[in-house]
Amino acid sequence: MKTYAEIYPSKNLDNIKDTIDALESFDGFNIPDNPLGYPTMPPELIGYIIRQKFPEKDIIINQRLKDINELKVRSIITASKAINASIIFTQGDTPKFGKEFNEVSSSYAMKLAIHRGVESGLILSFKKPLNEILQRMQLKSNIFLVINMDNPSILENLDTSRLIPYIIVKTKKNANILNKINQTSVDLEDLAIYMDTLNKYRLKGVLFSVPGDNETMENIRDYF
Repeated sequence: MKTYAEIYPSKNLDNIKDTIDALESFDGFNIPDNPLGYPTMPPELIGYIIRQKFPEKDIIINQRLKDINELKVRSIITASKAINASIIFTQGDTPKFGKEFNEVSSSYAMKLAIHRGVESGLILSFKKPLNEILQRMQLKSNIFLVINMDNPSILENLDTSRLIPYIIVKTKKNANILNKINQTSVDLEDLAIYMDTLNKYRLKGVLFSVPGDNETMENIRDYF
Protein backbone atom coordinates (compact mmCIF):
# COMPACT_ATOMS: atom_id res chain seq x y z
CA MET A 1 0.00 0.00 0.00
CA LYS A 2 1.52 3.28 -1.12
CA THR A 3 1.60 6.42 1.00
CA TYR A 4 0.95 9.83 -0.51
CA ALA A 5 1.57 13.27 0.97
CA GLU A 6 -0.63 16.27 0.26
CA ILE A 7 1.32 19.34 -0.77
CA TYR A 8 -0.40 22.65 -0.23
CA PRO A 9 0.31 24.73 -3.39
CA SER A 10 1.36 27.95 -1.65
CA LYS A 11 2.41 31.07 -3.54
CA ASN A 12 6.05 30.75 -2.49
CA LEU A 13 8.06 28.51 -4.81
CA ASP A 14 10.98 28.14 -2.40
CA ASN A 15 8.63 26.93 0.35
CA ILE A 16 7.14 24.39 -2.03
CA LYS A 17 10.58 23.07 -2.95
CA ASP A 18 11.50 22.77 0.73
CA THR A 19 8.27 20.88 1.40
CA ILE A 20 8.94 18.45 -1.45
CA ASP A 21 12.42 17.76 -0.07
CA ALA A 22 11.06 17.21 3.44
CA LEU A 23 8.47 14.67 2.21
CA GLU A 24 10.90 12.55 0.21
CA SER A 25 10.05 9.41 2.21
CA PHE A 26 6.54 9.20 0.70
CA ASP A 27 5.78 7.12 -2.38
CA GLY A 28 4.05 10.02 -4.06
CA PHE A 29 2.44 13.42 -3.80
CA ASN A 30 -1.05 14.87 -4.16
CA ILE A 31 -1.48 18.49 -5.25
CA PRO A 32 -4.87 20.23 -4.95
CA ASP A 33 -5.82 22.93 -7.44
CA ASN A 34 -6.71 26.28 -5.85
CA PRO A 35 -8.01 24.75 -2.58
CA LEU A 36 -11.06 26.48 -1.06
CA GLY A 37 -11.27 28.59 -4.21
CA TYR A 38 -8.22 30.75 -3.47
CA PRO A 39 -5.52 31.35 -6.13
CA THR A 40 -2.37 29.32 -5.59
CA MET A 41 0.53 27.90 -7.59
CA PRO A 42 -0.68 25.72 -10.52
CA PRO A 43 -0.42 22.01 -9.63
CA GLU A 44 1.10 21.21 -13.03
CA LEU A 45 4.06 23.46 -12.18
CA ILE A 46 4.54 21.78 -8.81
CA GLY A 47 4.19 18.41 -10.49
CA TYR A 48 6.93 19.35 -12.96
CA ILE A 49 9.26 20.29 -10.08
CA ILE A 50 8.54 16.97 -8.38
CA ARG A 51 9.11 15.00 -11.58
CA GLN A 52 12.48 16.68 -12.16
CA LYS A 53 13.62 15.71 -8.67
CA PHE A 54 11.89 12.33 -8.31
CA PRO A 55 11.47 10.60 -11.71
CA GLU A 56 9.88 7.49 -10.19
CA LYS A 57 7.45 8.90 -7.60
CA ASP A 58 3.70 9.09 -8.16
CA ILE A 59 2.06 12.45 -8.73
CA ILE A 60 -1.69 13.00 -8.38
CA ILE A 61 -3.33 16.31 -9.24
CA ASN A 62 -6.69 17.17 -7.66
CA GLN A 63 -8.19 19.24 -10.45
CA ARG A 64 -11.18 21.48 -9.80
CA LEU A 65 -13.63 21.98 -12.66
CA LYS A 66 -16.16 24.49 -11.38
CA ASP A 67 -14.45 27.52 -12.93
CA ILE A 68 -12.68 26.21 -16.06
CA ASN A 69 -13.87 25.24 -19.54
CA GLU A 70 -13.18 22.19 -21.68
CA LEU A 71 -10.23 23.78 -23.47
CA LYS A 72 -8.49 24.32 -20.13
CA VAL A 73 -9.30 20.75 -19.04
CA ARG A 74 -7.72 19.40 -22.21
CA SER A 75 -4.62 21.56 -21.64
CA ILE A 76 -4.29 20.25 -18.07
CA ILE A 77 -4.58 16.68 -19.35
CA THR A 78 -1.81 17.40 -21.87
CA ALA A 79 0.44 18.81 -19.14
CA SER A 80 -0.31 15.88 -16.84
CA LYS A 81 0.58 13.41 -19.55
CA ALA A 82 3.89 15.22 -20.13
CA ILE A 83 4.92 14.88 -16.47
CA ASN A 84 3.34 11.42 -16.03
CA ALA A 85 0.85 12.60 -13.42
CA SER A 86 -2.56 11.17 -12.56
CA ILE A 87 -5.62 13.40 -12.13
CA ILE A 88 -8.55 13.29 -9.71
CA PHE A 89 -11.39 15.45 -11.04
CA THR A 90 -13.71 17.31 -8.68
CA GLN A 91 -16.03 20.29 -9.05
CA GLY A 92 -14.27 22.05 -6.16
CA ASP A 93 -15.22 24.97 -3.95
CA THR A 94 -16.78 28.23 -5.11
CA PRO A 95 -14.06 30.50 -6.58
CA LYS A 96 -13.19 33.55 -4.48
CA PHE A 97 -12.54 35.49 -7.69
CA GLY A 98 -14.25 35.32 -11.08
CA LYS A 99 -17.23 33.29 -12.18
CA GLU A 100 -18.32 29.67 -12.13
CA PHE A 101 -18.72 27.94 -15.50
CA ASN A 102 -19.89 24.47 -14.47
CA GLU A 103 -19.24 23.46 -18.07
CA VAL A 104 -17.41 20.15 -17.59
CA SER A 105 -18.59 17.26 -15.43
CA SER A 106 -16.09 15.19 -13.46
CA SER A 107 -17.02 12.00 -15.30
CA TYR A 108 -16.62 13.65 -18.72
CA ALA A 109 -13.24 15.11 -17.79
CA MET A 110 -12.16 11.69 -16.56
CA LYS A 111 -13.15 10.10 -19.87
CA LEU A 112 -11.13 12.73 -21.76
CA ALA A 113 -8.07 11.99 -19.65
CA ILE A 114 -8.36 8.20 -19.92
CA HIS A 115 -8.74 8.54 -23.68
CA ARG A 116 -5.39 10.41 -23.69
CA GLY A 117 -3.76 7.66 -21.67
CA VAL A 118 -3.68 9.62 -18.41
CA GLU A 119 -4.60 7.72 -15.24
CA SER A 120 -7.54 9.55 -13.75
CA GLY A 121 -10.41 9.22 -11.34
CA LEU A 122 -13.06 10.76 -9.14
CA ILE A 123 -13.94 11.61 -5.56
CA LEU A 124 -15.83 8.90 -3.68
CA SER A 125 -17.62 10.12 -0.55
CA PHE A 126 -18.45 7.51 2.06
CA LYS A 127 -21.11 9.82 3.50
CA LYS A 128 -23.32 8.68 0.64
CA PRO A 129 -25.66 5.69 0.99
CA LEU A 130 -24.03 2.37 0.15
CA ASN A 131 -26.09 1.92 -3.02
CA GLU A 132 -24.81 5.29 -4.33
CA ILE A 133 -21.23 4.36 -3.46
CA LEU A 134 -21.55 1.07 -5.34
CA GLN A 135 -23.18 2.82 -8.30
CA ARG A 136 -20.34 5.33 -8.54
CA MET A 137 -17.77 2.56 -8.35
CA GLN A 138 -19.30 1.11 -11.52
CA LEU A 139 -17.79 4.04 -13.44
CA LYS A 140 -14.63 3.18 -15.38
CA SER A 141 -12.37 5.21 -13.11
CA ASN A 142 -8.71 4.25 -12.70
CA ILE A 143 -8.70 5.57 -9.12
CA PHE A 144 -11.08 6.89 -6.48
CA LEU A 145 -10.03 9.35 -3.79
CA VAL A 146 -12.12 8.33 -0.78
CA ILE A 147 -13.30 11.07 1.59
CA ASN A 148 -15.38 11.02 4.79
CA MET A 149 -14.50 7.47 5.78
CA ASP A 150 -15.74 7.39 9.37
CA ASN A 151 -15.53 3.61 9.70
CA PRO A 152 -13.03 1.56 7.64
CA SER A 153 -15.21 -1.53 8.03
CA ILE A 154 -17.22 -0.29 5.04
CA LEU A 155 -14.28 -1.47 2.92
CA GLU A 156 -15.02 -5.09 3.82
CA ASN A 157 -17.26 -5.82 0.86
CA LEU A 158 -15.83 -3.39 -1.68
CA ASP A 159 -13.29 -3.75 -4.47
CA THR A 160 -10.53 -1.70 -2.82
CA SER A 161 -7.91 -1.99 -5.56
CA ARG A 162 -8.70 1.48 -6.94
CA LEU A 163 -9.28 3.25 -3.60
CA ILE A 164 -7.05 5.86 -1.97
CA PRO A 165 -8.53 7.01 1.37
CA TYR A 166 -7.89 10.65 2.21
CA ILE A 167 -6.74 10.74 5.83
CA ILE A 168 -6.82 14.11 7.57
CA VAL A 169 -4.79 13.85 10.77
CA LYS A 170 -5.78 15.95 13.79
CA THR A 171 -3.00 17.09 16.15
CA LYS A 172 -2.82 19.47 19.07
CA LYS A 173 -1.42 22.08 16.72
CA ASN A 174 -4.17 21.96 14.11
CA ALA A 175 -7.23 20.96 16.19
CA ASN A 176 -8.73 24.45 16.08
CA ILE A 177 -8.44 24.54 12.28
CA LEU A 178 -10.02 21.12 11.75
CA ASN A 179 -12.87 21.78 14.16
CA LYS A 180 -14.05 24.50 11.77
CA ILE A 181 -14.31 22.28 8.70
CA ASN A 182 -16.84 19.56 7.99
CA GLN A 183 -14.52 16.67 7.16
CA THR A 184 -13.69 13.40 8.86
CA SER A 185 -10.31 13.36 10.62
CA VAL A 186 -8.25 10.90 12.65
CA ASP A 187 -6.62 11.86 15.95
CA LEU A 188 -2.86 11.44 15.81
CA GLU A 189 -2.84 9.15 18.84
CA ASP A 190 -5.33 6.84 17.07
CA LEU A 191 -3.45 6.74 13.77
CA ALA A 192 -1.51 3.52 14.46
CA ILE A 193 -4.69 1.53 15.16
CA TYR A 194 -6.44 3.14 12.19
CA MET A 195 -3.60 2.19 9.84
CA ASP A 196 -3.49 -1.37 11.21
CA THR A 197 -7.13 -1.66 10.20
CA LEU A 198 -6.51 -0.28 6.70
CA ASN A 199 -3.64 -2.69 6.16
CA LYS A 200 -6.18 -5.53 6.13
CA TYR A 201 -7.49 -4.29 2.79
CA ARG A 202 -5.74 -4.22 -0.57
CA LEU A 203 -5.93 -0.47 -1.06
CA LYS A 204 -4.14 1.32 -3.88
CA GLY A 205 -2.74 3.70 -1.27
CA VAL A 206 -3.50 6.25 1.42
CA LEU A 207 -3.21 10.03 1.22
CA PHE A 208 -2.18 11.97 4.31
CA SER A 209 -3.02 15.59 5.06
CA VAL A 210 -1.98 17.40 8.25
CA PRO A 211 -3.14 21.01 7.75
CA GLY A 212 -1.14 23.57 9.69
CA ASP A 213 1.31 21.06 11.17
CA ASN A 214 4.22 20.51 8.80
CA GLU A 215 6.39 18.84 11.43
CA THR A 216 3.90 16.03 12.03
CA MET A 217 3.35 15.64 8.31
CA GLU A 218 7.06 15.21 7.68
CA ASN A 219 7.28 12.55 10.41
CA ILE A 220 3.90 10.87 9.95
CA ARG A 221 5.46 7.46 9.32
CA ASP A 222 6.79 7.47 12.89
CA TYR A 223 3.22 7.18 14.21
CA PHE A 224 2.23 3.89 12.58
